[in-house]
Amino acid sequence: MGSGPVKPKFLRLGAVVLVLVVAAVGGLAVLRVIRGDLPSEAEKAEQIGRLKATVLPVLEDLKVEYFMDAAGCAILTYPRGDFFDGDPEDCGGFSDRAVQFDDVARTDHQLIKAALAASGTPIERVGGTFLSDGRVRWAFFMSTHGAPFATSWSLEYDPEGTRSPGPAGMVTLTPVEGEQDWWFACCAD
Repeated sequence: MGSGPVKPKFLRLGAVVLVLVVAAVGGLAVLRVIRGDLPSEAEKAEQIGRLKATVLPVLEDLKVEYFMDAAGCAILTYPRGDFFDGDPEDCGGFSDRAVQFDDVARTDHQLIKAALAASGTPIERVGGTFLSDGRVRWAFFMSTHGAPFATSWSLEYDPEGTRSPGPAGMVTLTPVEGEQDWWFACCAD
């Protein structure tokens, strides 16, 4: 009655399987977008090499406690002070003593931003603590991939050996294979 030929059962079953596979792959893609791609061990090692060469020297030279550059909010906290550029209600700096960027802080912020861009890594936030002689005590290099904070990860540099594997607050620390003094911190539960 005009409904056309009936497709063989195996073609209908194949179409159902294809739809289920597409749905599963799509679901995994959505999960990866929400969670953010986590780097492989090889990618971690490559990123660490680039961070050591480009970002760590700037971080150590400026003694950066916290750096962030997000849409509508730039923050730099270092010995010169806690500076921000953005709406004070949404972007008020890292401490309660934050002030608007001055020319020097803006230049230093751009220097860090350029080092991050040169590193070719997905790192968006950096910071650390420093020994009295100026060497890094501990530093972090965080990636949020634009995802919620709970799905962010970071590479952490600990030349003083204060870290240990396992839960550390909201994250779990694991040593990075082949990289002395480097840790991978992920992900808030």
